Amino acid sequence: MQRRIRRSRTRIHRRTAAVLTAALIGGFLAAAPAAHAAGGTVNLTDAYVDKARYAPGTSATVSAVLKETTGAGSWSGNVTYTMTHHGATVATGSVPANVPSSGTSTVTFNVTPPATDFSGYLVQISAGSSTAATAVDVSSNWTHFPRPGYLTSYPTGTTQAAADADVATLVRRYHINNLQFYDWMWRHENPVKHNTDGSLPATWNSWNGDVISTDAVKKYITAAHNKSVSAMPYSMSYAALAGYGTESPGVSSAWGLNYASNGSPWAFQMHNGYPDTTLYQMNPANTSWQNWITDKYADQVNSMGFDGTHLDQLGNWGAMTDTSGNPVDLQAGLSSLVTATKSKLSTTPGKIVGFNAVDGFGGPDVAAAKQSDYLYSELWENHETYNSVKTYLDSQQQASGFTKPSVIAAYPNYRDDAGPLYEAESATFGGGVAFDNDHPGYTGTGFADNFGQTGDSLTFTITVPETRRYSLVWRYANATGADASRTVTLDGSTLGKVTMPFDPGHSWNNWHFDSDIVTPVLSPGTHTVTVSVGATDTGYINLDSLVLGTFDTTSVQLQNASIAASGATHIEMGQGDSMLAAPYFPDHAKQMPNALHAWMKDYYDFITAYENLLYGPDVHSVDSGSQFVKITGVTTSGDASGGTVWANVKKTANNDVIHLINLLGNDGDWRPAGKSTPPVQSNLPVKYYLGPDENPTAVRVASPDTAHGVSTSLAYTVGTDAAGRYISFTVPSLVNWDMVYIDRGFSTPAGNRYEAESAVLTNVGTNTDHPGYTGTGFADNFHLANSGVSFTVKAATAGNHNLTLRYANGGSDATRIISVDGNQIATPTFPGQGTWDTWTTLNVPVTLTAGLHTVVVWTNGNAGAINLDNLTLGSG
Repeated sequence: MQRRIRRSRTRIHRRTAAVLTAALIGGFLAAAPAAHAAGGTVNLTDAYVDKARYAPGTSATVSAVLKETTGAGSWSGNVTYTMTHHGATVATGSVPANVPSSGTSTVTFNVTPPATDFSGYLVQISAGSSTAATAVDVSSNWTHFPRPGYLTSYPTGTTQAAADADVATLVRRYHINNLQFYDWMWRHENPVKHNTDGSLPATWNSWNGDVISTDAVKKYITAAHNKSVSAMPYSMSYAALAGYGTESPGVSSAWGLNYASNGSPWAFQMHNGYPDTTLYQMNPANTSWQNWITDKYADQVNSMGFDGTHLDQLGNWGAMTDTSGNPVDLQAGLSSLVTATKSKLSTTPGKIVGFNAVDGFGGPDVAAAKQSDYLYSELWENHETYNSVKTYLDSQQQASGFTKPSVIAAYPNYRDDAGPLYEAESATFGGGVAFDNDHPGYTGTGFADNFGQTGDSLTFTITVPETRRYSLVWRYANATGADASRTVTLDGSTLGKVTMPFDPGHSWNNWHFDSDIVTPVLSPGTHTVTVSVGATDTGYINLDSLVLGTFDTTSVQLQNASIAASGATHIEMGQGDSMLAAPYFPDHAKQMPNALHAWMKDYYDFITAYENLLYGPDVHSVDSGSQFVKITGVTTSGDASGGTVWANVKKTANNDVIHLINLLGNDGDWRPAGKSTPPVQSNLPVKYYLGPDENPTAVRVASPDTAHGVSTSLAYTVGTDAAGRYISFTVPSLVNWDMVYIDRGFSTPAGNRYEAESAVLTNVGTNTDHPGYTGTGFADNFHLANSGVSFTVKAATAGNHNLTLRYANGGSDATRIISVDGNQIATPTFPGQGTWDTWTTLNVPVTLTAGLHTVVVWTNGNAGAINLDNLTLGSG
């Protein structure tokens, strides 16, 4: 979603230099020399693969970077590696390396994973006592396991080498397999500009004035394709930029949308005070608009070489009509446009269509239509908690029939910051700058006023803890009616100019932090930052503070853990090795601390290596209740309650997966900065209730927080208590996120009948005091609040099924909530039968995919009493 933008962009490139390589062809060395050192000590500083994904049956080239750290001499020895799939070894080998004293070397080797499509692998690497890891994704199509990233800058003069380096960084560190080309287009309703002869111009100006080089865009597309990365252009689904009548004369205002409340056109100004940045929304269901814009989407593919299109929208702005006053079902209209786009692009095989359901708007319609190749959602006010995100993703997958992958756009710490704040009133004033406090809303004790004459300046003394990029973010007020500019210097050297846009309400009481951002690399220690009115600068401002914009490490870690554990990937890493700070992708208002930057590589290695346990059509949620996981001495929850260890349980075809996310010391909201570092939990005694029909064969735990994601086997025992059959094991350590996965089989009971007395019981007993039951008894005393019976069932085939509940009710009518895989599907009434000795049945229809599913029968308030005998899964 393109929200209002007032900040221009600053771009920083990082280049990776090639170093010495020793190639290993064929996967292994049969005999390698023993490791030895000539006085040196080696560290593995990096490990990476050469592509984002690999076709089944092909080899992957892995590189490991070694550094001699002591200067005491060179190091020689073997670099060994092990490739695993869910903890099981599939390949091993070694390659010799020589590292000069205080120098670096890179060794490369080829590994060939099994040819099974859509499979992830972890590559563990060691040299001396140092370890590293990377991951390999074997996938013939990126949309099965999407790992999105983004680009924002396409300047004239971009070389192929520069484009290759930008893309390589994202592939090496984060396994990005699709890139969203953000704000690359000429106009929203006419993205590709053509000369009168049909050729492409060398450049065009985008909506915000940026000069876009068509050659640079194409070079980035080439760079992406060379790394097995898809190139997806950002497109607006229904927007026409101001001036469309002149620049795109085929577009008619009669296709537009009006507010139902007042009949005025739905217009959105992206840069306040600049009418030429206004977007006019068109009716996405209007066939004339659909024909126009889908032709343009096809032109993006044919003229530029893109791999499809990614459709954005603005979300829910209230009821709309067409220009004749007829109500418009905007969500259905957006879905019809997605379908039309898919139809248009299907003439070229393999072209991809994606759609952004902004805060869920349009999502159910698009998911049900199954024409979007991935389900992308930018989350805002309706989904601010970990559990609301999980619930949204569960319902989204249900709507699509578990056929489409989920992608989340969610901006951590948006309008918040974990970086240090320096008050302007505490800076050194120069020229005529003065202190004042006559406008409310400032931080500290006041602000710097009268800041506009040539020579005026403020000098801040800042202290930074580590070498990295830092964002200089200014909080200011500008009610002059014109943008102001300032010159920024660091330690006496000019960094550049920043523009501070005026407040559209022309109020000095409105404080902004959306000026241009400069992002210098600073070394540890003290520095001086001066903002001044230079000879060519203009305008008066009040300056409140300087913030060194910084992401909160813990909040990002917990957010990413929660998104992956809930079954979605996350668009966040982009050009220049930057993390998304805002819905306007070029915004560089925050930077990653070094610890977070390092963790992000381990995280992406982890979600790539374990993609089969996290994502895909056979990964289903269990329930948001707390009945399945108990940890002695630790408060747990199934709904991500603050101050708990959140146990988010999933099932796959062959595994039960328990995600333990450490929310101790924090609330259940994912966006804010200021999270406390969760207290590390050690030796957690876990009981997991799995029911009578699952047959565990192994328990393992892995985490991006420890050992580069390597799996550890856990000893376990199986037992039974009043709540049902369980498996118990001890988790050695929980930092932020542990993924426990249990290998298991499943024995379907005779007749697909599941006995209630053997299920997972919550505040429910068992009994045999009424005849006619099946099995060994029935679930009794089933009337208390927060009581329930939880079954694991197996559907042999996908399609419509019936859940047949056999029960007795000698009292008044009772109701229960029926949930399947965490989604409430029915609240049926169980009619009273006049006696507890009469058993009857109730059918609940449900659509299931083939495989295991969790069915929960739960009380809902004053629900009445029943005895529950069994559940039978039958065809619908």
